[in-house]
Amino acid sequence: MDGPAWIRRFQPPPEAEVRLICFPHAGGSASFFFSVSRGLAPRAEVLAMQYPGRQDRRSEPNVPDMTQLANKAADSLVPFTEPFPSSL
Repeated sequence: MDGPAWIRRFQPPPEAEVRLICFPHAGGSASFFFSVSRGLAPRAEVLAMQYPGRQDRRSEPNVPDMTQLANKAADSLVPFTEPFPSSL
């Protein structure tokens, strides 16, 4: 499963000015960044990667190849590449 399954948005503030993308440490999961998201809201939107084989994706097989993992993670971020609307 690609796309939305890879990204966790804990505090998606509509008035965010910037977006921070967080990648968990080895063996970690997206929930590690929950407090970061809460602390930076509403000025920043925090997107946290949720890799297959972790937490709610634990029934999915891990991606054993780092290049494949990086490509899948990058693909999941495409919907978030649009800039925030300008407030000017």
